[in-house]
Amino acid sequence: MAGRPLSPIPVSTPPLLRALVQRLRDAKEASGKTFEVLAKGSGISVDVVRRALAGEAVPTLRTVKAITDACGGKEDDMARSWSAAKAEKVLPGARDLGPLMVSSRAELVESMIFMRIGGGYPPLHQLEKDAGSDENGRTQLPHSTLHLVLQGQIPPTEKLFLAFMEVLPVPATKRRNWLDAHRRLFANAPARRAWGQPPPVVRDEPPALTSCEAAERALPRLERDEEIKWKTGQLKEPDDYKLLGLDYLNSPAPDFLWPEYDEEELAAWEAEAAAQPSAKEHLDLREKLRAMIDRTEPA
Repeated sequence: MAGRPLSPIPVSTPPLLRALVQRLRDAKEASGKTFEVLAKGSGISVDVVRRALAGEAVPTLRTVKAITDACGGKEDDMARSWSAAKAEKVLPGARDLGPLMVSSRAELVESMIFMRIGGGYPPLHQLEKDAGSDENGRTQLPHSTLHLVLQGQIPPTEKLFLAFMEVLPVPATKRRNWLDAHRRLFANAPARRAWGQPPPVVRDEPPALTSCEAAERALPRLERDEEIKWKTGQLKEPDDYKLLGLDYLNSPAPDFLWPEYDEEELAAWEAEAAAQPSAKEHLDLREKLRAMIDRTEPA
């Protein structure tokens, strides 16, 4: 297993990573050390050494420096090759600009990523731990916030930007220029809410409509509904009699139902009618009364 030679560097390996791996292989061959001796001298395992020299992925800066030191090479030169290979993977096609050359917010975020690469590309959790807390006990470099900043989703605050440069090996002489570039590009950035303040409640409500806008939206809907009712027979032409208030003339007359009487009631009504005086008797009585009144009146 230990004496197994390395396979050729894959064709798909990016150019800068290929150059880094080739330099590591040349350093190993120049030292004449086996993988076991190289691993023992660098303090890493044989498998890690083989993966670093395989060319399939960018190794860590710690692994590159350990192998270079075990082979007797120069760490600074190898570190620059590693930074170029890492930037080729993380930011393909991007340029490492200085603070005076940065002209956009995206370029400043890319510069922050280059700063991270220059520091060995440590994990975000490690950066949060190294930054520590402020006087109020709050984390100066939250890894979740830093992740959103490096993704370009939120702007970096000045406090976070300063903490980021301090935890990475950014020279103090350059921090002032970088801070001026940050203020120039993020001067009009929206302010983030204070720590501990709940986010604003955003309700998904449509904007208020004016009366004219509401009418313009309602009229087409009413016309469409009326057209559907005409087609389905729910609306018909108005009746002229109904408009004049004479619609009862068109309504059919109800069937008249004669009341029902029993035979005993009919017989009683007939007997009562026969006992009443006739019209002639009523006429004679009126004449007698008038004659009596005429006699009593003075002549």
